[in-house]
Amino acid sequence: MGTGVIVTALVLIALAGGGAVAVQRSRRAFKLAGSDRDPTPDPRAEAAARNAAVRLTSGALRELPVPMWRVVYEIGAGRLTGTEHVLVGPPGVFAVTTTIDPLPGEAAGDPDPVAVARAAMTRGGLDDALAAVQMSSTGLLAVHWGGAPAGSAPTCAGVHGVTHVDGRRLAAWATSLSEATLTPAQVDLAWQTVVRSIGRPDPLP
Repeated sequence: MGTGVIVTALVLIALAGGGAVAVQRSRRAFKLAGSDRDPTPDPRAEAAARNAAVRLTSGALRELPVPMWRVVYEIGAGRLTGTEHVLVGPPGVFAVTTTIDPLPGEAAGDPDPVAVARAAMTRGGLDDALAAVQMSSTGLLAVHWGGAPAGSAPTCAGVHGVTHVDGRRLAAWATSLSEATLTPAQVDLAWQTVVRSIGRPDPLP
């Protein structure tokens, strides 16, 4: 049995629990196993870990208070240029992505032009949809399931309006946003606009 098959099987077993710890351990496992013969991790294992992390983000978003927040869940890859969920509430409209990387430290020095361009492109699809009602996204929320240093803040700022959030403390970040920039009518309009733009009701069953 090849290394790739073994790694994939181990990752799938590890992810059965669906927890953030499983995501972190599976990510480490396929990197270490891949280094024995092939330095490139099995993309199937990485995809399995990432899909599990996206589900964790979906679950964390479902814990946010309603009606303050409305969410468009698990958007297909070809719909909004990489945005996986859209979070809408009085503090604004946020494109949401998921990563299995650890929460980074505060950004320092000149921003990486590639990172700036990637963030702008990820928000681009959402901004295009909202333009139909003269609105735009507030920022890009990158939800991390790879852990964070003990005692660290639940978030840190990134480039071009990106906020990096520890997935386990997503609710703490949402609670910290006290300034309302959208009225309830605007929240509803933004949510409906995004739902129409991707051609399906929300949420997925």
